[in-house]
Amino acid sequence: MGTRGCGLVREIGSLIADTAVFVPERARPAGATAGHARAAGGELGPVENEDYVSCLLRFVSGARGVLEASRVSVGEQNNYGFEVHGTKGAVFWDFRRMGELGVSTGTAYQDQPVSTVFAGPGQGGYAAFQPSSATSMGYDDLKVIEAYNLLRSVAEGKAHGATLDDAVRSATALDAMLSSAGRGAWVSLA
Repeated sequence: MGTRGCGLVREIGSLIADTAVFVPERARPAGATAGHARAAGGELGPVENEDYVSCLLRFVSGARGVLEASRVSVGEQNNYGFEVHGTKGAVFWDFRRMGELGVSTGTAYQDQPVSTVFAGPGQGGYAAFQPSSATSMGYDDLKVIEAYNLLRSVAEGKAHGATLDDAVRSATALDAMLSSAGRGAWVSLA
């Protein structure tokens, strides 16, 4: 990974990851499955991928990060998002409240208030789906916007969203996480 900026907090310099399988056997599906549906009534079989992963990140800039994912956490219901904390503020986003961004600016640290900024017609593809601020968009709306941006990228020959380079960088980080989890050691990406 080079020194170019990408993502929310720039380049990953090194990482250490850990994985776990908490439920070693599950019912095998008797037919087609989709999404988060659990197979029921099938013959038990070994689980072939992890239930959980965590990763500590050291960014080239000196920033630190934590990634965590679990498909078996009780009550989480598609909880994914990000928090970025800096010396002059923070931003927070949660998929379940996708039209909102938590923003905190200033240097009061623990006493710093957080404001909620609602997406509105002036932001991205929002106006094509909703007439005013704080009117929720849905997952399907986002998929239409992603498809539009992909087709626009192809037609114009210019990226409107994630690029192939972004995909390669993501795959490189995932490979490093797999290597780190297997070895139980920090892996350098710089």
